[in-house]
Amino acid sequence: MPQHPTPLATPCTSPAAAVTLGLTPGQSLWLCLPPGSVLHATQGEVSLRFAPRDCGHALHTPPQTRLGAGEHLAAGGATQAAWVQVANALHCRAEIQVIERTPAPGLWRQARHLLRTALAGRDETAQDHTFGNVPALR
Repeated sequence: MPQHPTPLATPCTSPAAAVTLGLTPGQSLWLCLPPGSVLHATQGEVSLRFAPRDCGHALHTPPQTRLGAGEHLAAGGATQAAWVQVANALHCRAEIQVIERTPAPGLWRQARHLLRTALAGRDETAQDHTFGNVPALR
């Protein structure tokens, strides 16, 4: 669920999954924020309105929030993507940056990494025929 905006204490490093969007006065757009993403206001002020969410047998609509320049909203605890309407709240240009968390490596990638690490540690000239710390089977 949305959290209260907080000023950014440390500058964000811009990973490859960062997108910067500019909003002219009166412009709004809908964004789908993936789990673990951060919405950062870099210029002006934006108004945030979240889409209703299903809470059992009822719909819940979070209250509107505003982000000023230098503030961010983290969707860290969310397990699902959240739709949010971002609107320019002032009569000057606003700019936001959406920073997505780097996805965790999949099972295949982890297995491939472990296999490469194991094979890189194998020494063919070793006399004790060990495979890392595990005896080699021949």
